[in-house]
Amino acid sequence: MIEEGIKEEYIIENPYFKVIDPACGGGYFLIEAYEKIKFIINNNYEKIICKNPGVKMQLDNSVHEFILKNNIWGTDIDEFAVYMTTISLLLKGTTDDNFNLNIYKKDILLDEEQNLLNILSDKNPLNDIKFDLVIGNPPYIGHKKISKIYRQRLIHYYYDVFSDKADISFCFIKKGYNLLKENGRLILITSRYFIESPSGKFLRKFIKDSFTIESLIDFNGYKVFKGIGISPLIIKCIKGKKNNTEFNVYKLKKKLNPNDDFNIANESIYENFKVKLIELDDKGWIIINPLEKLIFKKIDFQGDYKLEDICESYQGIITGCDDAFIVDAEKINKCKLERGILKPWIKNSYIQKYTKTAVNKYILYTDLIKNIDDYPNTLEHILPYKKRLEKRRECIKGIRKWYELQWGRNLEVFKSPKIIFPFKSESSRFMIDYDNLFCSADVYIIKIKDIFLNEVTIEYLTAFLNSSIFEFYFKTVAKKVGDNIYDFYPNKLMRLRIKIGENINFISGRVKKIISYYNDIDKLLKSKSSAEEIDKLQTKIFKEIEKIDEYFFTLYKLKPDEIKIIKNKIYCNI
Repeated sequence: MIEEGIKEEYIIENPYFKVIDPACGGGYFLIEAYEKIKFIINNNYEKIICKNPGVKMQLDNSVHEFILKNNIWGTDIDEFAVYMTTISLLLKGTTDDNFNLNIYKKDILLDEEQNLLNILSDKNPLNDIKFDLVIGNPPYIGHKKISKIYRQRLIHYYYDVFSDKADISFCFIKKGYNLLKENGRLILITSRYFIESPSGKFLRKFIKDSFTIESLIDFNGYKVFKGIGISPLIIKCIKGKKNNTEFNVYKLKKKLNPNDDFNIANESIYENFKVKLIELDDKGWIIINPLEKLIFKKIDFQGDYKLEDICESYQGIITGCDDAFIVDAEKINKCKLERGILKPWIKNSYIQKYTKTAVNKYILYTDLIKNIDDYPNTLEHILPYKKRLEKRRECIKGIRKWYELQWGRNLEVFKSPKIIFPFKSESSRFMIDYDNLFCSADVYIIKIKDIFLNEVTIEYLTAFLNSSIFEFYFKTVAKKVGDNIYDFYPNKLMRLRIKIGENINFISGRVKKIISYYNDIDKLLKSKSSAEEIDKLQTKIFKEIEKIDEYFFTLYKLKPDEIKIIKNKIYCNI
């Protein structure tokens, strides 16, 4: 990053080239910047003096002090981090005893607030300074970890990029813009979250309107930096609008093992392509190579309906305290819990493609209770959790009785066939529930609208959602949140389109066969049958899934090379 941000010609032309890391931590980037600038000055002294004779005396006196005084700035909210950065830079050479560095303990995001408090401009060391390079790795703090008061202050100052559910890193991009001089560069390691997330809509627009993007290095959801728990991306852009119509993208090709010798500059580990600025949609940036984009558009264009046109989506139940409401058979028998309010319970981890693992949990659906005294055993079971339950927001507001579920949803949603799927997954995992299962908040539900029940079956819809075509189609726009993990939130999924073919009954029959085979496998497992019998059924399931994929490839008129790209994307995790 320093190599990209500080080049020899920049320092020769302008030895007062100013660099700031607005969340400098222990000073990694600033120390690298110092070393790079010092190397350039020492190796280009004559050229620099020739172009900038006024700096000769300062450089002759001390290159070390010159760099610390004129080139390097940093801020951080952590006092120890500021101390470590200061010491590390001072130890690079000798300085006068009273020499002060441009490293400050401050919350740079609320700098404007401090300016108002200080009134006199000389009390704020960063006033009126504009920088040539803003570089760093600012913190990634999600909205749930930001205090309400601090969040409101950020919204006040960064209203055009920061919404109530945004990441604090959004503010650092806007702050970087404010710190830069015109044509200055911003190079940040940040969360790739803003590319696809709904809360990143305003930041995406701000970047597109205010910067000229030079490049993105997308690590494709993989956590390649030790100690960084988010999925990173490196964005490099110039303040101001240029005539550039496209920018370079370097996208990590595959997952790296923890023991791999990761070199960020090794171009062989990236897929390199260009993206046209005009194709960046504020609703979400689709950062894929041109061939994949053509396939995506081909699939999207042929859709007869958006999923939201023919379906309703719902989130599962939020209990507010699983310990109180989720029980197993042993607990039911031991406590003699009343059966009338017990419902079969399924979580994210139980759901597989077309099937599920054994359901051995139940929810006490206490929203059915009209008089708690009629359920003495249930009351005895949940009474130890009463204080905890009473602290739930809805109970404090008087919306819920203490023994009721936090969000029990509409009971009717669970009482008929539906498609259920996990909200985070490596791959498409949609299954049909014919058994009136109740599901947790980490599970989403799709139900076909009544007016479309004669046009599309639940089996056909499930086949499409589990197909290779749909997985490719969805992952193109989905938010990647980890090592090959995607958010399957309805806000993206339901906007995608489906093509209704003529052979609906053929596909529905394939799905019913798959479900039947899985039911047979469950029976064989319970009877401890041979692995050979189970393998035969698994083979039959695989063949049916292949037939479904072939049907949709044909329906969408995909060519062999396009099918190959889809399969490589899905099965090779590229």
